[in-house]
Amino acid sequence: MITPRPSAAMVATLAIISALLTSSSVSAQDTPTPYDCAKVSVSGNSYDISALKKTYLVKGEATPVYPNKQRVDYIVNPCQAIVVPDGEAKQHCVAGAWVCQDTKVIFDDGEPKTLSLLPIAGTAPAADGVPAREVAPLAVLADKIENVAEVPWNLTLKGGLIKGQDQSAVITFICDTSVTDDNLAPTLTGYQNGVATFSWKHKSACAVHTQLPVQESMSGFSVFLTVFFSFAFIYLVLGAVYNHQVYGAKGLDLLPHKDFWRDFPSLVVDVVHHVWDSVTGRARGGGYVSV
Repeated sequence: MITPRPSAAMVATLAIISALLTSSSVSAQDTPTPYDCAKVSVSGNSYDISALKKTYLVKGEATPVYPNKQRVDYIVNPCQAIVVPDGEAKQHCVAGAWVCQDTKVIFDDGEPKTLSLLPIAGTAPAADGVPAREVAPLAVLADKIENVAEVPWNLTLKGGLIKGQDQSAVITFICDTSVTDDNLAPTLTGYQNGVATFSWKHKSACAVHTQLPVQESMSGFSVFLTVFFSFAFIYLVLGAVYNHQVYGAKGLDLLPHKDFWRDFPSLVVDVVHHVWDSVTGRARGGGYVSV
């Protein structure tokens, strides 16, 4: 039995299909670029907040809770998970937390004592009955603030599910070139419905590179029209100047080749009639008469 050999067209088709499948497989395996706080991109602008790659303590206000006081603090790192010092694991959130809520009781005498620790934002593997979570940093433009030259931007850090409520932290970075202290912590603006919000004025919040909008290239037809009208304009201007200088022409007489353009509509009509007659096989007027 003789097996037919595949044709060249079939071989080419199979090659194309194989290439498409290979490219789809590669695309599916590609992973997103890891978050790098030295190269944060927001609407075409680049920001570098790597100078803030450290752990900050944001203290809340103490409120009376009989018989003592209570204060909710936050430990924040906008670039990576909080580094827990050796021997202090009990005073910090679980490993992988980027933003940790630390509720403390304040005594009249003695050191404050931690009552609860909640990982507001960060990554963690799956545990018993608790799904895995990813911090998934997301940077977007924020609302414009008066008397601020640059538009602020928000960095959202996601967290897990605590007591049936999703947790996250939103840090609003505000460009302020006068704030150069890298040890200055952000300001807590609130915590509501599982979202902790912060405001952070710093020079690092200013754009280090602004991307100009890319102009789309002109299509072939647009290029043709541009060239055509450019030549037409040059033709009219130079013709008018020539007629004025050489013949002293004025008004419509300045138009170069005025007689041609005056008869041009009739020429177009004649050409159209000729083409139509050629297509339909009809003859117009004239011709020889046999005698």
